[in-house]
Order: sequence, then structure tokens, then C-alpha cells
Amino acid sequence: MSNLDFQSFNSSGFWWLCTQWREPQHFLIQLAHTCCCVAFFARNDNCGLIVLHGILVLGFLLISTWAWNIVCSPDVFSWNFSFVLINMGQVFHILYGMRPVKFPAELEQIYASLFQPMRVSRLLFKKLVTNDQTQLVTMPAGEAYATQNMTRTDRLAILITGRANVLSDNNLLHPILARQFLDSPEFEATHAGSEEKFKVSVVASMPCRVLIWQREGLEFLFAKETYLAHIMSILIARDITTKIYTMNQKVTVQFIITDKGSHLDIRLPSVTSVVTSSFATHGSSSGRSGTRCNSIHQSSSTPLHRLPDEESDSGI
Repeated sequence: MSNLDFQSFNSSGFWWLCTQWREPQHFLIQLAHTCCCVAFFARNDNCGLIVLHGILVLGFLLISTWAWNIVCSPDVFSWNFSFVLINMGQVFHILYGMRPVKFPAELEQIYASLFQPMRVSRLLFKKLVTNDQTQLVTMPAGEAYATQNMTRTDRLAILITGRANVLSDNNLLHPILARQFLDSPEFEATHAGSEEKFKVSVVASMPCRVLIWQREGLEFLFAKETYLAHIMSILIARDITTKIYTMNQKVTVQFIITDKGSHLDIRLPSVTSVVTSSFATHGSSSGRSGTRCNSIHQSSSTPLHRLPDEESDSGI
């Protein structure tokens, strides 16, 4: 490169934009620009961004060295050294975002069983469980999460460990097991600012750990994280479907068995109304399930979730 006669360009008159051409600069500046060129071939992912900014740190550091020692230009040095600091900050920021996110053992179970199969990242799940309006509480046996006709439906809870029972007038409707929502039908059937009350009681039958979200904070998070909102919609819809099938087994045989002996689907409005009217007539313990049926039926009819239609039996 040193054999090239750049001075001959000055007398040719062809290079009218530059009247004075210099010899190629020091090898440090050549190496620095080579690093910058290579950096832009990095992949578009976290590892690629680390490579990109890491090589740019090296490139701008070489230019800073060249400016300080070779051309002795403080302004060139200052600009390029500031670029070194900026890219170093980017590297640390990306590394911080890639750090492993850990949760308490009880939340790890919830993440592994419900959210990880849905491809929810740990960082996104952390936003869900560390929200300011999120509570992780312990319920001793006999404590009520919700009281019939008294507790407002302004929150959502998931049972981490333990077992709870859904009661109507002190009659058991169905149990709630670990990793199931306590109040998915009520949450889905109402909206923010609603004054609706629980039509059933939810009581811990053994010591329980419960994760509770306030509706207001949860909906604010969903407005910012639409993917998380979609995943929660799927989980809530699936939980409601599970409760529907559970309730199918609790309705009294005398008014859910057809002439052919087939079970009716209590999600159907006609059957729900029959069940509800039968409570007033019979008052049996099994008949108490209508309140929960009505709540589940309302939630399954909302536009947010379209539950998979269950095939009607031949007797319907």
C-alpha cells in the first residue's frame, strides 16, 4: 500500500473535489474500520447484538488510540472514545437482559406447568407475578377466598398448592385443585368496575397458597403485553371448560338424564334454566350447582373466549 503514489493525483487535475491527497493512514485506522465492517455482519439476535457491539467497541477503541497517539487530535479521540463507552453500555444492557430469571419454587411450578408450554418467557412471566397489584397469600383451612353474595368479582386468583371447595349455601359444588383458577368464571363473566358479587363461596379445605391479581392492575398489564393477554385468555378459557365438565358430573340425575340415558350439556341455556328452576323446587344439595352453572354459562358466552364446542349427545 505504501508503494502507491497518491501525490500524483494532486497534479492530474482529475480529482477536482480534493486538491491535496495524502498517503494511506496508519494501520490502526485500517484495522479499526475493518472491525467496524465485520461487526455489521452479526446476526439479529441477542448473541449477534453482543458480537456487534463488542466488535464496535474494539473498532472505536483502535480509532481512539490512533487519534491520541498518531494524529494527536483531541476531538477525534473524544468522539470515538464516547462511542466506545456507548457500545460497552449496550453490551452490559443486553447481558443483563439475558441473565437467568429465577422464581420461588412455588412459582416455578406454575410457570413450568402453565406458562412455559405456552412459550411465555421468564422475563414476561416475571412481569405478571411481580406486578404491584399482585399478592401471594397463605389461606389456612376453612378460610374463605370469596363469600357468597358478599365478595366482589374484582380479582383473579390461581391456586398454587392445596385444595379449595366451591360451595353454594354450604353445599359442595366441586373442588378446585392446585394450578387451577379459583374464580375464572366470575372473572370472565364480569368487567372492570363491575359491582357483581360471587354467587358461590370459595373456601380452602386445606392450607393453600394463592396468587391473586387485582383486575385493574392485570388489565393494565394486558394493555401493554398483548401476547401475555392472549395466553391468559387461553388459560382462563381452558379452566372454565374444565369446570364445565366437572359440573356436568354434579348435576342431579333426575333432571339431566334423557330418555336414552345420555348426559345433557349444562352449557346450553335451556338446560341451565331448567337446572336453575329446579333448585327452587327441590332444594337438594346437588341442585345447588346451578349458581355456578349460570356463572360458567355466562363466561363461556363472552366474546373474549370462544370455548370449544362439546359434541351434543344423541339424546339432545
